[in-house]
Amino acid sequence: MTARTQFLLAITTAVVGTFIAAGCASKPSADGDGASEPHDNGPLAAVFGPAPDKTGAQLWAENCTRCHYVRQNDYYGAAQWALVVQHMRSRANLTGEEERKITRFLQAGSGAE
Repeated sequence: MTARTQFLLAITTAVVGTFIAAGCASKPSADGDGASEPHDNGPLAAVFGPAPDKTGAQLWAENCTRCHYVRQNDYYGAAQWALVVQHMRSRANLTGEEERKITRFLQAGSGAE
């Protein structure tokens, strides 16, 4: 085997092993009040740790500004921001929670519509 093949095999094995281990791990049970974890950290949480809880402003800065120039919150109205963020969700690979946080952040400064 070439070094490249060995490297790819090692990476593939590590990733598959992580997903199998995460899938087989027992889920934390809810405590007496029925509360569960605040958000799903995904199968790689065992490797990388829990996902940080980010604000809408942080998510907007990390995701939207990769491709777009910064626009003021009042550039669009509240309904328009909801539509724009919904449209961009799949392109930016945002989760539903991330979409909601970014939308709330942008709508907060959009003024009354």
